[in-house]
Amino acid sequence: MVLRRWFPEHPPTWTDILVGLFVLVWLPLHLEYLQAIYWGWFLFGFVIGLISIGPVPNSPIGEQVGTWFRRIGVLGRAIAILSFAVVVWIVRRQVNLPSDIVTCAVGGFMSSFILYIFMHLLYSGEVSGWK
Repeated sequence: MVLRRWFPEHPPTWTDILVGLFVLVWLPLHLEYLQAIYWGWFLFGFVIGLISIGPVPNSPIGEQVGTWFRRIGVLGRAIAILSFAVVVWIVRRQVNLPSDIVTCAVGGFMSSFILYIFMHLLYSGEVSGWK
């Protein structure tokens, strides 16, 4: 595995570290209310999370999408994120997935952030300001 394909060329920022801390708070608050933890769905979310924040954004296509995403501005990004959330909410209602499965998959996805941020910090050896 080539780590430069997994991590951007800049070290993590304090904002990245805060996201990791947010996840550390979010996970126990949401997973403790589950009637059952679906480890398969948690692992699925974890793997999808690692792939989506590791090699995909650092691929040529991922870099093009990232450039477009930054170019559309804050309002455009907010609209894109909210639109995605609405589509996910509608699909979830139509498919009628149990909320425990969704929470486990989201928990796995979010927990991948912790590992990624930690490995990025170890790889770069420093934190670079706020972003």
